[in-house]
Amino acid sequence: MKKFITSAMLPLVAAIVPLSGHALDFEELADRLANYSDYNATAKYEVLLPTSQYPVVYDIVLISDKNCVSDSLAPATYLIEWSLAKDGNTSEGFSAYFDGNHYRYRDQRLQEFHAERDAIAFNPTGRLSDGVQNQAQFCDLLPQYIGRTFANMKVDSTYKYTFHADTVIDGRKCVAVDGTRSFKGIEALEFVYVFDRETLEPVMSEFDSNPGQISEQIITATYGVNKDVRKTASSEDELIALYPEVFEKYRESSFRLENMTGRRLPAFSVPSVGGERYTHSKDSKFDVPTVIALLDAETGMVAETVGSLREAIDALPMRAELILAFTNNKVELIESAVGEVRQGEHLLMSARGLARDLGVTATPVILICDRSATVKDLAIGYNNDIADFVIQSTANAAR
Repeated sequence: MKKFITSAMLPLVAAIVPLSGHALDFEELADRLANYSDYNATAKYEVLLPTSQYPVVYDIVLISDKNCVSDSLAPATYLIEWSLAKDGNTSEGFSAYFDGNHYRYRDQRLQEFHAERDAIAFNPTGRLSDGVQNQAQFCDLLPQYIGRTFANMKVDSTYKYTFHADTVIDGRKCVAVDGTRSFKGIEALEFVYVFDRETLEPVMSEFDSNPGQISEQIITATYGVNKDVRKTASSEDELIALYPEVFEKYRESSFRLENMTGRRLPAFSVPSVGGERYTHSKDSKFDVPTVIALLDAETGMVAETVGSLREAIDALPMRAELILAFTNNKVELIESAVGEVRQGEHLLMSARGLARDLGVTATPVILICDRSATVKDLAIGYNNDIADFVIQSTANAAR
């Protein structure tokens, strides 16, 4: 990880923040970020994996405003646009949130969530931070979300951090926060946040997840000026006016697990434990019938579930593939439960987005898909009949 604090920042003797008229402390920084109004910026977002020579680079537009007091679902209303150029092609998408309504568009698919119709999606585990509105891609780059993160850091003992009230980077006066996050004595994250000292607008951030491990991932965000100053949408009509073609061509209701039978899988792209990505596009098909298991490495009966699935795959009269998609990224727990990956298997992690898109709220969930990637049958929870269910349902899907 780049050590910006030690190599590029020069602490000054006095801590002076002209806007507040006194020395800025960490608590005030968190509060002022959380209450930031009319935020407009761009960001260059780079993701680097140890197995990649070059980073994946997103260009992002960030627009947000402090949420009204009566809306407790998210710290901000926002409109986030992103684009990704890769292999001569450009992918684009957006996320938007206002007044209990969340929209996300990518891969020619527009999803929408409305709290008045489906409150569970906004608070699926009893924690608002797990809701769709707070898990939107890149929303953690917004100052209001950073302010919430800092407030949580104050009361979370897994964080160790240092606040730099007065630093200089390339001649620019800044404030900064750097530190680590550890679980059970193992360092899982190194981080740096840098802000302009006058405006407190974010300047850059960097995160090194699982440093030194095979799953290490370095993310760097560098902020810029958005010359097209806009406000967030405050109604669906305003959002439709911004993206008329998207709403006309790609609008669909969010998936629900109980309604997935008979429907094709949504598009998804999920990292494998080995560091690559497993990608399934909207129109993709499978070569053979495929069993998809959504699992949580921290819950019981994971090894037993995997064992039953493998027993069923081995007993089938035809070839079938098995996708083991874990919603978390605890590599050691995943590998302990799964053991050696076999031929015809795909071991995925950080599949919370896929689980959310499918409407999965509890694991394990087993989906049986035919070659067209249509869900033919599904099972929720573990029981001693999983192997029999998989054998029968997969054989039917192969007809």
